[in-house]
Amino acid sequence: MKFRCDRDALSEALQTVQRGVSSRPGIPALTGVLIEASAEGALTLTTTDLEVSARLSIDVQVSEPGISLVPARLLADTVKSLSDAPVEFESDQSQARIRCAAYEGSLRLLPAEDFPALQPPSGTRIVAETPRFAEAVGQVARAASRDEARPVLTGILLEVSREGVTMVATDSYRLAVRDLVATAAGEARAIVPERALSEAGRAAQAVDKGEVEVFVDESQVSFQVGPLMLTSRLIEGEFPNYRQLLPEQYESRLTVSRQQLTDAVRRVGLLARDTSPVRLEFNALGVKLSSSSPDLGQAVEAVEARYEGDDITAAFNPNYLADGLAAASGESVRLEVRDGLKPGIVRGDSDEFTYLVMPVRLPTPVG
Repeated sequence: MKFRCDRDALSEALQTVQRGVSSRPGIPALTGVLIEASAEGALTLTTTDLEVSARLSIDVQVSEPGISLVPARLLADTVKSLSDAPVEFESDQSQARIRCAAYEGSLRLLPAEDFPALQPPSGTRIVAETPRFAEAVGQVARAASRDEARPVLTGILLEVSREGVTMVATDSYRLAVRDLVATAAGEARAIVPERALSEAGRAAQAVDKGEVEVFVDESQVSFQVGPLMLTSRLIEGEFPNYRQLLPEQYESRLTVSRQQLTDAVRRVGLLARDTSPVRLEFNALGVKLSSSSPDLGQAVEAVEARYEGDDITAAFNPNYLADGLAAASGESVRLEVRDGLKPGIVRGDSDEFTYLVMPVRLPTPVG
């Protein structure tokens, strides 16, 4: 195999497909990037860790078509360090030779026959606008669990209908739901690993416009974002019935500057360590936040806002509440509460996104 290409284009492509490189040294082939050069001038780079795979094609000048499996991170670091000049790549059965300006080096190849065959995308096809897809993923991914003891909760549920896609994530302490306008060829329901969906979201965020294509079948999901194809296994299991957690209506609603409330939660939350919550007292003037720690001290801050409803006191984990405020869109947010024992709801300037956060029970006053 022999080709010549732009250094920046090759370096960017190699960095992009690092998403699929395995860190498990026990399977050497999974630490490599499979490079395929076609007679038509297409260079296809593929990586996989058996859970997530990445495939990307760029245009190059191909002198000799062929296939090689090269150590991925070493090749990416080498190309990134080269001078800003065309890169010449040539490989035989045992090694790859790289030339760029005054540099010349060689890398030993991995057995290409050991690289696993990947299944092509199939199943229900969904098409969504790239910026809205990236926004939706960013809003829900933060609510996915990091606890591998419950694998289902480490994933994000995709509910697909002809009207669009609903993304749902929960770690049992908070719940994020986002409705995404999309075109779908049918219906589907799948639990996608958070890592895979977040990688697709980051790839979409780097693209200013266009569309994301998603393919969902019974065992895998694929995302086509520009020239990049990301494919992931699905998580098996039954996702919790999240709809029963969403209340039909709340009697009390706070409308407030998103930035002001976020800043107040983070400041007051500095003294809410471990299991200590931030206390929120809702009244006609807005909301008063407070927290205290026997070892550290206490903090109080009032935020002016429009409040509709009876005076209510509730308490929430400040990190979970701050995450919901950060995920909501718009300059103002609505914080809906029913009482101190029911979940709070955060909404932005659109009803497309709903963030539910479980309350922390306050101690009952004595006397």
